[in-house]
Amino acid sequence: MPTISSGDGLSLNNLAGATGTTQNSNVSLGTIKGSPSAGDDIGLTTFCIDEITGLTGFTYAIESTTETYSLGVTSPGTNYLSTVGAYSGNVTWTVPVGSKLSVNTNSGISATFNVAAMDNSDGILDGAITHTIRAVYSDGYNDHLDSGDGYGTNFDKTVYSIDSYDGNTTGLCLTSDTPITLPNGEVIPIGDAEEGMKLKGYSLKGLGDYDDSEYMNWTSTDLQPEMDVVEVENVVFSFASKYYDINNGDVKCTSEHPFLVLEGGDYKFKRAHLLGEGDILIKGNGSEVEQVSISSIEIIEEDIEIVSLDVSNTDTYIANGYITHNKGTNSHTDFDGPTAPTSVSYSHPNLSWSGGTPDTDSGGITGYDVQVDNNSDFSSPVISQTNWNASSMQLSGAISAGTYYARVRNIQSGLRSDWTTVGGNNSSISVSVWPQ
Repeated sequence: MPTISSGDGLSLNNLAGATGTTQNSNVSLGTIKGSPSAGDDIGLTTFCIDEITGLTGFTYAIESTTETYSLGVTSPGTNYLSTVGAYSGNVTWTVPVGSKLSVNTNSGISATFNVAAMDNSDGILDGAITHTIRAVYSDGYNDHLDSGDGYGTNFDKTVYSIDSYDGNTTGLCLTSDTPITLPNGEVIPIGDAEEGMKLKGYSLKGLGDYDDSEYMNWTSTDLQPEMDVVEVENVVFSFASKYYDINNGDVKCTSEHPFLVLEGGDYKFKRAHLLGEGDILIKGNGSEVEQVSISSIEIIEEDIEIVSLDVSNTDTYIANGYITHNKGTNSHTDFDGPTAPTSVSYSHPNLSWSGGTPDTDSGGITGYDVQVDNNSDFSSPVISQTNWNASSMQLSGAISAGTYYARVRNIQSGLRSDWTTVGGNNSSISVSVWPQ
């Protein structure tokens, strides 16, 4: 319950104004509370708070989504949150003119913001755009509080609006060839990660006390690292037109990806675009950590496949040995990718295929993987083409005469469907090939 000091005045009429109730001489606590039950405590102090604290919400706001931000309050009375705290007139929410963010609903100490679409007319993913959300609390009832308690004070939060592709952010990704570590120590490319897969992560002192949206505020002088097993909840594939190359390929990532660093005696997470030569990245090494100095950072301008992971429960995983965080948005949308081709056939001299449905969240099918093998299990393919850009392939002249098996799968923006074998799914019909 809130603490009311001697001399603090609480006005019933002011409480009416703070709850959107008509102020007049007939106002009552029962009217303000709204049909209280027998025994309910509806005293004036039950509508009070002790302090207004910081502004919380996700740092990254993906285009064309709605994000929620909230003011924290301490010791709210039993009737505060449903009345005073929920009245829109008590908090002024603003963003700068021209911002990609706009207030959608003002629900008092919480508000939702619409995130406008980025400019995708050139087909190139835009960089993150910085905005400042501001909230000012003044309810006219808890005015016994002062600016030191957060009353009438500007609370600001920096938010980045993020371009998206297939529901993915450009900011929180690693290139698809980045090694990640399984619990048994095996290393695989992040592009091979699947939902439900277990990975190696780290539990760090105090990090779990921070909401996923606020982990960038976490610092510690003593990591007390403990290896942990995390589970992949989402895998999202996308493409970026540039990436950051750190230490000559040791780390390749997009601009906003957060890495654990040591800075001025404090461990914290820092975004890739804020890193510089001489900064210290942290690698996990059992129950110890290893410090690696950054000797070079280069921005590479080229289209490249990128992958974003969402893991639980510690929200950290290992990227080429480095401890990295996976959070920053509550709008992470999983892109399902295309379905498999509906038919694959061979008519001398061409293998051809058709069908499959692209995911509706993005454009159409962008390429095909094609394998031809004289073994039905495709253990040693004589043709293995990735991202083939046509729906047919001439086989005669490319391989020797004989009996073969062929299969094809669709690709859409980096995600691959199941395979379809000649003659239909799960069948093993041979293909005869004669050189021309």
